[in-house]
Amino acid sequence: MITTIVKLQIPFESLLDAIANLPLEEKDQLWQLLNDEINQSEGNFLPEDSYDWGSQGQPKGKPLEYIPEVGLKVVGGKNTPT
Repeated sequence: MITTIVKLQIPFESLLDAIANLPLEEKDQLWQLLNDEINQSEGNFLPEDSYDWGSQGQPKGKPLEYIPEVGLKVVGGKNTPT
C-alpha cells in the first residue's frame, strides 16, 4: 500500500466554521487530540494549571519563570533575594 501525504492550507475561519458544524462527540474527540498535542508540545506544563498551595499559600522563595523546551529558570539569577 502506498501512502500519499498531502499538505493543505485551510483558512483559519474555514476551520472554525467546520469545527462549529461538528457533532458534539466529534468536537470532544478533537478537543482530546488538541489537548494531547498541547501537552506534548509544552512538556506537559500548562501555565493555566493552578497548584493548591494550601491555606498557607505559596512558600517564599526565588521567583521562577517557565521557558518552553528549557524548563524553570530563576528570574534575576542566583543573587535575587528570596
